[in-house]
Amino acid sequence: MGEIFTWAGDVFVIIISLAFFQILIPSSNLTKYLKFIFSLVILAVILDPLINLLPAE
Repeated sequence: MGEIFTWAGDVFVIIISLAFFQILIPSSNLTKYLKFIFSLVILAVILDPLINLLPAE
């Protein structure tokens, strides 16, 4: 049960951090690419426990 709380805390911290960085970044042509990269980071953090469940070969 502790792993779930740790994982949820990690997801929360990453989302808050990326939202803060998104506010700090000025509007430019790179904004859409940065949003895409931020989305990939969030997706990786969310899927991390599932990836760890896969059997190692």
